[in-house]
Amino acid sequence: MLAGIGTYITTAYVIIVPQAGNRSVASFQFPQKIKLNSTTTIEAKLSQTSTTNKQAFKASHQYQYLQDGQPINLKINYIINTRGNVDTYLQHHTSIAPEIIKNKTIKQIEGVGYHALFATGDRAYLTSCISPRSPSNITQRQFSQYRYKNDLKWKVIGRWLQGKASIRDRRCLWINLSTPLTTNTQTAYQSLETAWQEVYQWWLPNFPPLHN
Repeated sequence: MLAGIGTYITTAYVIIVPQAGNRSVASFQFPQKIKLNSTTTIEAKLSQTSTTNKQAFKASHQYQYLQDGQPINLKINYIINTRGNVDTYLQHHTSIAPEIIKNKTIKQIEGVGYHALFATGDRAYLTSCISPRSPSNITQRQFSQYRYKNDLKWKVIGRWLQGKASIRDRRCLWINLSTPLTTNTQTAYQSLETAWQEVYQWWLPNFPPLHN
């Protein structure tokens, strides 16, 4: 019932103030360093990129870490107007073979959300999508379910009416963690999952602001 009332208020407001749903997303610059508890920062490699299609990459950044001597690469892409489908990102923006993407392992961590694991032969990977107010996701279905569950809360609607939030917040930080397969695959996955949980916990409260 509350969701229905919220939807009614939102619809009425959009009719009265049509530009409300069309506010541009603020530009964003990644911090040079993100300190993770279990890793040592080596360096940050900046790589800005953008596209002109509806699934726009606002910014990208790469970080290098060491975890007990194991090198870990973290690449983050800030994406707007997306559906949260990680398979699509992998297919269009990496050279990962389609069969590897298809056969990836999807796992869930309580309090964090879903992530996928796969290996190419010489590297192990962990990938996921962090949204601004919900657990992480891998599929478009998960992304949409989280949006319906979290985007029509009264707190969000109140901030939206003030111009400080978006009702359908279709933004994502696409996370790609990778490490060389110097040991067995499961050990590499464990290292990536340790780093992943810390990456998620850091970015959830530090998600890029929607507007200036």
